[in-house]
Amino acid sequence: MTQSLAYDRCASFVRVLWQSFVARARLVRFGISISIGIACLATLPAAHAVDAARPVQVLIINSFSRENSPYEVFAAQFRRDLAQRLHTPVAFYDTSLDGARFDPAKDSDAFVAFLRARFGTDPPDLVVPIGPPATRFYGLNRGRLFPGTPMMLAVPEERVMRGIELGPRDAATVISLDIPRLFANILQVLPATTTIAVVSGNSPIERFWVNVVRQGTQALGERVRIEYLNELPLGDIEKRVASLSTNSAILFAQMYVDGAGVSQDHDVALARIRAAAAAPVFGLFGNQLGKGIVGGPLMSEMVAASKTAELARAVLADENGVKPTVVRLELAAPAYDWRELKRWHIREGNLPDGSTVLFRQPTLWDEYRWAIVTGTAALLLQSALLVALVVQRSRRRLAESEARHLSGRILTAHEDERCKLARELHDDLTPRLARLAIDAARLQPVTEGPDSGGGVAMHEELSRLSQDVHGLAYRLHPTALEDLGLGDALRSECERVSKGNGLLVDQQIDALPAGIAPAVTVCLFRVAQEALRNIVRHSGAHSAHVSLAPKDGGLQLLVTDDGGGFEQRIGRSAGLGIASMRERVREVGGKFSIRSEPGAGTTVQAWVPLTAQNE
Repeated sequence: MTQSLAYDRCASFVRVLWQSFVARARLVRFGISISIGIACLATLPAAHAVDAARPVQVLIINSFSRENSPYEVFAAQFRRDLAQRLHTPVAFYDTSLDGARFDPAKDSDAFVAFLRARFGTDPPDLVVPIGPPATRFYGLNRGRLFPGTPMMLAVPEERVMRGIELGPRDAATVISLDIPRLFANILQVLPATTTIAVVSGNSPIERFWVNVVRQGTQALGERVRIEYLNELPLGDIEKRVASLSTNSAILFAQMYVDGAGVSQDHDVALARIRAAAAAPVFGLFGNQLGKGIVGGPLMSEMVAASKTAELARAVLADENGVKPTVVRLELAAPAYDWRELKRWHIREGNLPDGSTVLFRQPTLWDEYRWAIVTGTAALLLQSALLVALVVQRSRRRLAESEARHLSGRILTAHEDERCKLARELHDDLTPRLARLAIDAARLQPVTEGPDSGGGVAMHEELSRLSQDVHGLAYRLHPTALEDLGLGDALRSECERVSKGNGLLVDQQIDALPAGIAPAVTVCLFRVAQEALRNIVRHSGAHSAHVSLAPKDGGLQLLVTDDGGGFEQRIGRSAGLGIASMRERVREVGGKFSIRSEPGAGTTVQAWVPLTAQNE
């Protein structure tokens, strides 16, 4: 039923409007446009109570059409704020003057008749003229319209209020436009400015404001030259601002009708001026910020709308008392568009104290701060782990190097001790045992008799002991290595193993180069000796083959057998003999490997350079 009532009201209003337009053709000259909006609060009484209650009727008289900037921002915000503050349904009735072309002397009577016909005997509860033209029209014609209805004058400039009387229940939010402050801001931001071009339309209300600016800038004197472009068509204004000198600035005031009498859209005109301008553009209103002006102390439509809505609520609630309430709206704290500052190379240090810079392009840090922090932390953690691993690896390598060095020293000391022990056995103990054996042989004739057999046994035992000691000395350090060289020492060792162990050892030793390092000689001999010993002890082989030949700048030793072999398993620790062979080869910078399979014998391979790397 509420919607039906709203529709009936709309239909009735449209019929009255059409009749008014037909009866009063003169209204076409100033382009009256009317629209109705009904805004209800979210918290409403029950449905049957709403049907019975009459909504609060608020008549809004716009100076320009609802789409014209900057008043459309104010009007839209005012409706929202007032609807939120009231606790009853509210119906907004919007009508507009064509403020740029409205002639009060010729058009006021027709518009008064239209409004009286529209509301008849049911006047609105509150009248809200928005802007200077609407304020002047209603303030001067209130007695012919709704003298008993309170009015809320919205954002007229205080100069427009002259001659308008406010009643006890009336209120007003009045703009105090500080012209000197606007120009002082331009000169502070651009200290080298010598010319300021004022861009404005040329309608009566716009010419009024041009005169206000002229009066407000008289104190500047010869400090700066001010050029007024209101009498030019918009196209010529574009050409003029494009030809301005370097030390120039532009103040864009309003643009509804240009100097050629052509209607212009305020925002479109601003965009065209900004695109053509050879100098920074400044403005008056907050909604212009972000549309091409540099900024400065501006009139905030949002703040003005909020304060006006609160005063309107107080008026409807009859809270103002016996005196009218007037709130003066000052220019807001300076605000600037970061993009325009960058475009015109304006230093932020030139801005007034307490300024706000908007539309600042976020830096990588502002936009990806947490991602950067998280990534950096992860990178630092990974770097710390990598450093720890590198340090650990370095320490491990150092420990391994020290262990290898120590192992080499142990092998060298071991070999030196074996050589020393073998020399003592060969040079000292073996001759003494031989001499004892000879002495025992000489005593045999003297001791012939029943106990002469003991002397023979002692002689034989001493002879065997002498041979064992000589063999031990040979195994500890064969003198053939030093006396005959590596090749002959290996042949001798192969023959020795063949005679004493029943193993057929075949050997193939090629001609060896001269100058083989002693450590290499001892290494290859010990590897061959240990490999043959392992064949005898563990393989069960019948034959073995030993080969030694130059290869790849070094010597390669191969020891193979036809024994039972063994299974090589990953992770299986090698025996002491194999470990000893591998360590000896590594100590001189060589390569060592063993290949074996069960039933297929074993091959020991060692390659060493001719000169040991640790020498």
